[in-house]
Amino acid sequence: MFDRTTALCRRTGLHVATTRRLWVISSRADDLAHHVFFQADEQARHWQGWWPEEEPPAPAHALARPPADPTGALMPVVEMLYFTAVERATRLPVAGVSITTGDGGAHQIGGNVHPDHRGKGYGREAMTAACRLAHRHFGIATLVAACEVANTASMRWLAGCGFAHDGPSRPHVLPNGREIDAQWWTRTDQRARRRCAWLRTLAEATAVSADRQPAGPAVNVRPAAPGLIR
Repeated sequence: MFDRTTALCRRTGLHVATTRRLWVISSRADDLAHHVFFQADEQARHWQGWWPEEEPPAPAHALARPPADPTGALMPVVEMLYFTAVERATRLPVAGVSITTGDGGAHQIGGNVHPDHRGKGYGREAMTAACRLAHRHFGIATLVAACEVANTASMRWLAGCGFAHDGPSRPHVLPNGREIDAQWWTRTDQRARRRCAWLRTLAEATAVSADRQPAGPAVNVRPAAPGLIR
């Protein structure tokens, strides 16, 4: 699963994990529009607590570029890692996964599936690949996640990706102020190891010369909040 990832990482800084149906790609600059669009429908906004008026335009390009094309590959930044899952049969972006550093330095993972592709198991397939990359390539030993207890799809998804409950549910306030009963989860890999020579902290990435490659995700990309995966 990771032969291609290792080869591309060494040469270009791009990462591609191949699963049965997907390419899970460390996002390139023009992939990021899909991440926001995956969160734009009413159902996703409800579970993740975005304001109703936050409705971004559809991405300019429906298809992702070939997975091994490194054009616009973003330098992997440990505080902000983004992955785009692309359906291999069609080259359609179908899901997005983000790993961001939250309070206390914990690495929080979240994700969304395009409304047209929910219920097909793509969320679990994409998230499992992103977790393995995080653990075995970027060296992140523990990932945390949260979802509303009433969101049974996300609860099943996290359990299916190897996450375990982190204590009892507790209150959590979403970006729009809605308070939810949130279940927190953790996933730990004792064999986690950093293998990526391109990985930087945000401070290090901003110091990289612009003529080498972009220094991290665009500022208008929001991480996936505790919420929807189907």
